[in-house]
Amino acid sequence: MDESNGAINPNGYEKLEFIGQGSSGAVFKIRKKETGEIFAAKISKDYYTSNNKDELLCLKREVNTMLALNHPSVLKFQGFSPKDFIDEPKPVIIMEFAAGNSVQHHINLERVSQAGPWDDTKKLICIYGIASGMKYLHSNNIIHRDLKPENILLTEEFFPKIADFGLSKRIHSNPDTMTTESAFGFKGTINYCSPEFFLTYVYSKASDVYAFGMTVYAIMTT
Repeated sequence: MDESNGAINPNGYEKLEFIGQGSSGAVFKIRKKETGEIFAAKISKDYYTSNNKDELLCLKREVNTMLALNHPSVLKFQGFSPKDFIDEPKPVIIMEFAAGNSVQHHINLERVSQAGPWDDTKKLICIYGIASGMKYLHSNNIIHRDLKPENILLTEEFFPKIADFGLSKRIHSNPDTMTTESAFGFKGTINYCSPEFFLTYVYSKASDVYAFGMTVYAIMTT
C-alpha cells in the first residue's frame, strides 16, 4: 500500500503496549516492522458503518488536517487505515510517538509531589512551544477547538506536541469570517471553552487563545 498519500497497511506494524484511552479510541505504541521505528496508533472505539456519518466526518477531518501539518510543536501524522490490526472495521490513525506522556499527566504527578524533572524551566519551554505551534495552526487557518493539557504530549526532552485534532476545523481565509459553528452541538472541554462561546456556540481563533491561557494557568499553578 502506498503510504505517500497517508494510506497505511496495519500488517506492516507490530502493536506493542497500551498507552491510554481517549474519548474516541485507544492509543497503542507500535513498531514499524521494516525499519523498527516507533509510532503511536489511535484505534477508534467504534466500528465504522455507513450510518456513522458524524464519527466518519470527525475522523476525516482529523486525517486531512494532520496530513498538511509540519511544525516541531505539532504531532506529526504518519498514516491512516480504515481497518485495525486484526482486520476489523475500526479506523486507525498512526502518528509520531511522544515518549513523555501528556502535560496533564505531569500536572497530576506534580499535584502529588512527584513532578520529577518537570520544573519551571521546562514548563516555560513547553508554554513557548505550544504558543509557537498554535501560531502555526492559526497561520494556516486551523482552529484546534479542544486545546488542553490532555491534548498536549511531551517528548522525552519535555518539548510539546499539540495533538488530537478530532475537533479541529479549517476556517475561511476571509478575516471577517474566521469563525465556525459547532456542527453537532457542544464539542470540547467546558473548563477550556471561552465564556462567549456559550452565548453563540461559535468557535474562533480567540477561542483557542482562551484555551491556551487556561492551559498556561493549569501548568503554572499546580
